[in-house]
Amino acid sequence: MSVSRKRETKETSVEVILEIEGEGIIQVDTGIELLDEILSAIARGAGFDLTVKARGDLETGDHHITEDTAITLGSTLAQAIKSGIGSSMVPSGQSVAIAAVRFGEPGYQCDFALQSQALGGMSLENFSHFLRALAYNGKFNLAIRAEGGDDRSRIEAMSTAIGRAIKKAARDEKIRN
Repeated sequence: MSVSRKRETKETSVEVILEIEGEGIIQVDTGIELLDEILSAIARGAGFDLTVKARGDLETGDHHITEDTAITLGSTLAQAIKSGIGSSMVPSGQSVAIAAVRFGEPGYQCDFALQSQALGGMSLENFSHFLRALAYNGKFNLAIRAEGGDDRSRIEAMSTAIGRAIKKAARDEKIRN
């Protein structure tokens, strides 16, 4: 099932095309290196085909593009997956992350700490904001936890774990229906 969404604001323009039963074809360009890595890790973990094109006011920082990309991807996921539960544990470097999702019940709980102010062109305070916006707009409850390693490996582990949990939730939805 292929779904797509566009979001246009005064600050940004975001387009997302998602194929839940894809082949892992990923084309992501947000202008923010770390955000591109996060989106790619989620898609790889889920096995989705994902295209994301985002443009905006990067001269004022990464907040608007990060938030609007999460809103757009989340609403695209909500369009594709209505129910289902999934979880995953993923290591990366010296880090390990656990993610659990339940579609149909928006919410967000996190237990992780990031040490740096910024990484790959992204303010790390926006990572949690990205996850919250993704979950609420995706209409799923996201519980995420990570420990060990450095910021990059924690973010990689969490992003991949989220993708794998979403993939399991999409399969769970098929089994139930």
